[in-house]
Formats: sequence, structure tokens, C-alpha cells
Amino acid sequence: MAMRKLSITLPEELAEMVKRQAEEEGTSVSAVIADFLAALARQRAGEEAVQWFEEEEGPFTPEELIEAERIWQAAEAHQRKMKRAAS
Repeated sequence: MAMRKLSITLPEELAEMVKRQAEEEGTSVSAVIADFLAALARQRAGEEAVQWFEEEEGPFTPEELIEAERIWQAAEAHQRKMKRAAS
């Protein structure tokens, strides 16, 4: 993957939090920020997809929402497991 260097400015407390997170994960500040931004982009894409679907098909039922939450939690758990295994 191509990489691009950027310079950002953060509030002091946030910068320290990101630095601690990177140290705890044994990774770089850039990796922590990139992971967060990628997750945010996936979340927004998902929200847009849900909005589009509901506009086309109507709202999800309570049962569908419960199942979606179950799947989401399983995917999150799997992602955490894979990240720990890669460390």
C-alpha cells in the first residue's frame, strides 16, 4: 500500500493518549491514527448503506437489528483476536 506522510496538530491530551496507545500496542502513532481513521471510514460507509437500504426498503425490524448487532460483535471480537495474534 502506498503511504503518504502528513503533519497533524493534536491537543496535548489527545496526543499523549495516542502515544500511550501506540506504546501499549507496540506500534507507531501513525498506525494507531490510521487504524482509527479506517474504522471511522468503515462505520460511516455502513451508516450510509443502512440509510440507503432503509430509504429503499423501509426500516429494519427489531429482530434484524438484534441479528446485525450479534454479527457486528462477532466480527469485532474476531478482529481483536486476529490483531492480538499478529502482535
